[in-house]
Amino acid sequence: MSRCLKRGAALTSPLSVIKLFSTSMENHPIDKRQLAIGFLMTTSPEHQNRHTVFRLIEELLAAGHRVSLFLMDDGIYHIVRIDLPNSPSAHLEKLMKEGLAVSLCTQSAEWRGIFEADAVSGIGWLSQHELSRIVASSDRFMAFEPDS
Repeated sequence: MSRCLKRGAALTSPLSVIKLFSTSMENHPIDKRQLAIGFLMTTSPEHQNRHTVFRLIEELLAAGHRVSLFLMDDGIYHIVRIDLPNSPSAHLEKLMKEGLAVSLCTQSAEWRGIFEADAVSGIGWLSQHELSRIVASSDRFMAFEPDS
């Protein structure tokens, strides 16, 4: 799961992560404001990370936080437009309408033969420099990568 959470932290649901964020912010000056939360997803839509990340994002957006998602490696496949109501791209579009900012590594996409014409609109086609900007500007950051 995320490398940024303490080892052994029990995360039974997206709400447990929200509670982790809020309890770690107790007596901290920024606990009264909106948090900036960043995600990196490098796994394909078939991986269990998709469900986890999308549920976390839904909860964080509903709680009023600013959320950014950066896709690279096989995470790029989430943007491929599939005209089915429950497709990863449809879910991603829904989250973007709710305020999710999505960007990706253009090189990862091009290496996989995916171009802007194939993708959900409104996504930033950028570089890993954008990932470093997201990490630097986030109050919390979580990376979801394949199991090692």
